[in-house]
Amino acid sequence: MTLQRIHNDDRYFFYAIPIDEVMEKLGENCTFHMNSAPIAYSESWKEPLFLDFGPAMEGDKCEFEEIPDLCVNIGRLFLSERAYSQLHEDLKQDGEFLPVVYEGGTGYIFNPLTIAEDHDALDQSVTTADEFGELQNLGILEDKLPESTMVFKCKADFYHGVFCTDAFKRAVEDAGLTGIYFHPDLSNIFGATSPAAH
Repeated sequence: MTLQRIHNDDRYFFYAIPIDEVMEKLGENCTFHMNSAPIAYSESWKEPLFLDFGPAMEGDKCEFEEIPDLCVNIGRLFLSERAYSQLHEDLKQDGEFLPVVYEGGTGYIFNPLTIAEDHDALDQSVTTADEFGELQNLGILEDKLPESTMVFKCKADFYHGVFCTDAFKRAVEDAGLTGIYFHPDLSNIFGATSPAAH
């Protein structure tokens, strides 16, 4: 069994959450749009947030100028309605689904609340950081994660990454969902070096 880090396929559009949306709908002190900590939001989530989709970097062009089925940002996953219908049952034990809207559609942000360290699943023998605290290597003991875990986050990674099991990878690939790819180096925040390597 191999654990994977989820990366965006930059050939597709990327989402951003406008700060005014967060302030208006979740309160002026809410930092949902930039805080990747594992905080539950479903009780305060009264109406869908609006997402802006476009190239990840201003001025860039995407090969497929379309909204993907899945997109990872700030330690969370966007799911299109298609992705939600395929993955909802598999993911529901690992976090919460927060409704969102965007120009031309609706979907969800999946907020992972399963944390490796809460289950003593961080492999201390291989996890290392440099002198600045930046992760150099990350090891997770998959057998320590709760049974049926599909997606999780990690405190050692400052909750920025979204990690998954082979079962989630297979579910995404079997459904033909677009927008993300998987990399077995859990500490690699950049993923593959080119779209062809995905």
